[in-house]
Amino acid sequence: MKPQAINITADFKSNPKQGLAMKYLLDEITTDLTYGGGAGGSKSFTGCAWLIISCLRYPYTRWLMGRSKLKSLQETTLVTFFDVCQQWHIEPDTHFKYNSKSNVITFEKDYGGSIILLKDLFAYPSDPDFDSLGSLEITGAFVDEASQITAKAREIIRSRIRYKLDNFCPRCARQRTVLLDGNGRWKCECGNYTKGLVPKMLMTCNPTKGWLYTDFYKPWKEGRLPENKKFIQVLAKDNKYTQSSYLENLEGLTGSNRDRLLLGEWEYDTDDWNLIEYDAIQDVFTNEIKGGERVITADIARQGRDKTVVCVWDGLILIKIYTLAKNTIPESADLIRDAQRTYGVHTDNVYIDADGIGGATQDLLPDTQGIVSNSPPVFVEGAKENFGNLKSQLYFYLSECINERRMRIVPTEFRDQIVQELEWCRQKSADMDGKFYVIPKQEIRENIGRSPDFMDCLAYRMMHELNDGCQYL
Repeated sequence: MKPQAINITADFKSNPKQGLAMKYLLDEITTDLTYGGGAGGSKSFTGCAWLIISCLRYPYTRWLMGRSKLKSLQETTLVTFFDVCQQWHIEPDTHFKYNSKSNVITFEKDYGGSIILLKDLFAYPSDPDFDSLGSLEITGAFVDEASQITAKAREIIRSRIRYKLDNFCPRCARQRTVLLDGNGRWKCECGNYTKGLVPKMLMTCNPTKGWLYTDFYKPWKEGRLPENKKFIQVLAKDNKYTQSSYLENLEGLTGSNRDRLLLGEWEYDTDDWNLIEYDAIQDVFTNEIKGGERVITADIARQGRDKTVVCVWDGLILIKIYTLAKNTIPESADLIRDAQRTYGVHTDNVYIDADGIGGATQDLLPDTQGIVSNSPPVFVEGAKENFGNLKSQLYFYLSECINERRMRIVPTEFRDQIVQELEWCRQKSADMDGKFYVIPKQEIRENIGRSPDFMDCLAYRMMHELNDGCQYL
């Protein structure tokens, strides 16, 4: 039986922003496209449409559809994929099959034979380098709600975009037939001289203060986004198919949610309870300050629960970060001793989290300074400060130090994690006595999927600042 032809009649002209996105996704220049802005701007639809077109256009290629959590992907983006297929009369079991166990969409051989892989892209503490992606090779990638993944996840995905790129002409989609020269260029029957497809990654998102803001929105706004990177600002009103009831719901939002989801504002006011300014978090990696006395701070964990983090400081310049994913108490103590010898840090200037097993580590390191987070705050210049506990006091001082650009972090390998954690340095509403607290660690863990071990280590550095003239209550 002759295969049923697929006739895609996508009305991208009705949404100029969507049409522009498809233009970039099919050109020979763009490698990264961020399609971001308010809710209801057809962002997920555009991503799914691009994947479908690509699968039909380039036979036996592989494409990635990803989101931070696979469950959310299945409940949202995948549903949109099926909606697009229905609109275009692309039928399951006729044109493609979806395997819910392997999370793979496979187009039938008569319709290109390409596949779409559904991937969970969350930065799990047990897989910080995304080894779960293994030796994956893909032709292109669409990441929905990209603000929920880390910049490192994006880099890993980009490194996987290499499958059959040099097999097709980007203009007419014909497969390579004639080798032109030793540089790998070839001449297609359409007359195009090419090295093949451009590795492309589409990321959709709502406005957020994170790496998308830093790497895409801000350079775009300032007119310095590289030619191969594109940003499109989209709003619900750009999509003529947005239901009026949905627009009414967006109109009813207030505060930063209205700014972000209705107006597509990237410069929205951050949470009133945030202690550290977003720009100050970014600047902490480039501030120009002078060094000083050498200090070590350590947040201790054991056998894979959280992470042991040891930081070496030159004044308020963080110059070295050590981490241990799994370790014994003696191993933590040995690491601190080695850091002391390497950087010449006096034992009096070593500050260790003394809660739980951290106290056992401190026992092996006499004369070091123990920090018990839930202990009372310290006197500052003889005065009692109105904090609920020592941890809150240290966090408030840390926020002040970063906001005033008095701290610098030199190592960059953990930048994404540090930025994410510092964004969760937030004040908790005052108690009946009017004392100041920061939100508990468990709340942060629930939101970012891990303990804020790096931020704890930064906060412990404030203990050395307070120690001159400080006295425990």
